[in-house]
Amino acid sequence: VQSNQRILRLTITVDAPDHLKIQQGETIKRGEVIADNSNERDRLARQRKSVKLQIANLSSKKIPKPFKPKNPPPLSPLPSANFLEENSAIKQAELKLQQAKSVLESRNQILKYDNPQVRAIAEEAEAALRNSSEKVIEQEELIKNMQDMRLDTAVLRHEKAKLLQLQGEQEQKQSLLDQAQAKVQFAAIEQQQEIQRLETTVQLAESNLQIERSRLESSKNNRQLLEYRASLEATERVERENQSKLSFSQQQQRYAQSVRDKEYQLAQMQLSLTAVDDKLSQIPVVRSPRNGYIRRIKPWVGRNGRYTTTITITSNIPKPE
Repeated sequence: VQSNQRILRLTITVDAPDHLKIQQGETIKRGEVIADNSNERDRLARQRKSVKLQIANLSSKKIPKPFKPKNPPPLSPLPSANFLEENSAIKQAELKLQQAKSVLESRNQILKYDNPQVRAIAEEAEAALRNSSEKVIEQEELIKNMQDMRLDTAVLRHEKAKLLQLQGEQEQKQSLLDQAQAKVQFAAIEQQQEIQRLETTVQLAESNLQIERSRLESSKNNRQLLEYRASLEATERVERENQSKLSFSQQQQRYAQSVRDKEYQLAQMQLSLTAVDDKLSQIPVVRSPRNGYIRRIKPWVGRNGRYTTTITITSNIPKPE
């Protein structure tokens, strides 16, 4: 460093030219960085952040302690075998099946034939249509005869108007007949559907009875299996208790080992963090000792893999021409 009141010359040596953070012609303030290995500093800062994050994550990781097994409660004796519920369900299913068959038999005699009331309405509509059709035919013949006889036009118009009225009534009768016949068909479909529904009810009742009988058989088998398992439980109880104690002892050993491993890993990470901090503290930083103007930066001189230059800082900033 060479200096006087107005000129300051700094000779610096760095590992690479890009460590220089200033340019000739810039102004600089006291304390601002002149040279620094920012790439290495940033790399170490990222490494330090990563190590601290690993330390935080590992420190927050909880190692669950093993739970000491509790003594099992004493075995309770098996209750007496009881199949009253299953037998009651079978009796109810048999009663429902009998009722379903009885209803099917009684309704089947009625539903085989058409509904007499609906059929009577259809027949009445059919007769009304025939009567109306006959009147239309008679009126058409009357008008034809009048036309052949060349009768008065006014009378002929009157009879034609009457024909139109009769034809309208015929169409209404036809519509009523169509509706009545549709009702007959619909009633027949409803009756067939009711027969099918009653037959389905009988089938379901039979199926339900079979299910209830199967439930009784299953309950008996389950009771036998339960008694067999109860006989094994007493023998297996002591073995389970011994296995539980052995497992608890092994869990305690694994817990202790996990605690030791965590403490060791934290210690290793702390050493890594200290090493990074040491490297960071060893990176040299050249800062400006005063405010000034970078008048000149000499060309780099390389030697033994390092580079040296001299920086001239003046206190006066040149005025633009």
